[in-house]
Amino acid sequence: MSNALGEHRIVVLLLSPSFVVVTRLRAAIGSECEVLCATSLAHARRHFTTRRIAAALLETEDTAGAQTAPLVHEMRSLYAALPVVAIVRRSAGFTAATMALVEAQPTAVVLAEELDVLSLLRSLVPRFRASELVADVWPSLEPDLPSALQPLVRLALARSATPLTVHAAALALGLHRKTLWSHCRRHGVGSVQALVMWCRLIAVAHALRTRSHSVDAIANEMEFASPTALRNAIRRYLGITATALRTTGGEEIACDAFRTWLADARARHGVTTSDAA
Repeated sequence: MSNALGEHRIVVLLLSPSFVVVTRLRAAIGSECEVLCATSLAHARRHFTTRRIAAALLETEDTAGAQTAPLVHEMRSLYAALPVVAIVRRSAGFTAATMALVEAQPTAVVLAEELDVLSLLRSLVPRFRASELVADVWPSLEPDLPSALQPLVRLALARSATPLTVHAAALALGLHRKTLWSHCRRHGVGSVQALVMWCRLIAVAHALRTRSHSVDAIANEMEFASPTALRNAIRRYLGITATALRTTGGEEIACDAFRTWLADARARHGVTTSDAA
C-alpha cells in the first residue's frame, strides 16, 4: 500500500496500558504505519514473533504491572538493530520498572507527557529503512562474504542512508583505521570507500524497488552529492541506468554485481578461497 513513507507500510509495535498514548499514536501515524497495540507482555510477544516489526515503543509496565524491560532483549535477539523507544512518565518518578527499561539500553527515551509522535517518527525512519534493508539482503550476502569483511559490510548497509567515512566505520567497529584497511586488503579490497559505495548502491536499489520515490528524491534523502552523482555511480558500478535498476530486480541485481566485484578483487590479488575464509 502506497503512503508518504514508501510502498510498504512500516509496522510499529506499541506496548502501552494508556488509552491516551495509543490514541495519540494511531491518530498521528496511522496513515503512515501499521500500529500493533499490546497491553500485556504476552500480547506483545505474539506480535513480534509472528510479524516483522520495524520499531517498538514500550511503556515501563504492562496493564498487570509487569516490567517491559525483558522484551527489549527478546526483540533484539530476533531483530539485532531494532529501534526501541522507552516511554517513561515524569509523574511516576524513578521506579524500578523505569530504571530497568532505561538500563536495557533502548534507542531513545521519551516522556509520555511530552510525546511528539511525528518528530519521533521522522527521527526513526532512517533506522526503519536500514533495519528493513539489512533483513532483506543480509541472508543472501552473508554466505559469500569473508568473515573478516562481514562486520564492515553489515555496518555499511545499516548506515547506508548517509555517507560513511573510513574513520567513522573504524570507530564503530572498534578498530584502528589501519587495521580496517588491512582487513580489506587481505581480501583483495583495495578501497574501503569503494566497498561502502557498493553497500550504498544496494540500499539505493532496495529503495527503488520498495518505494515509489524518484531517483532525485532518493539521492537527496541519502545525501548523495546530487541526483546526477547517484545516476553516475549506478552506471559506473552496475553498468545500467537507475530506471533499469528499478525495473529489472532492484537489490538482487546490485547484490549479484557486488559479489562479482568481490570475487574479481580476490582473483586480481591472488586471494584463494581458504585465504578469504
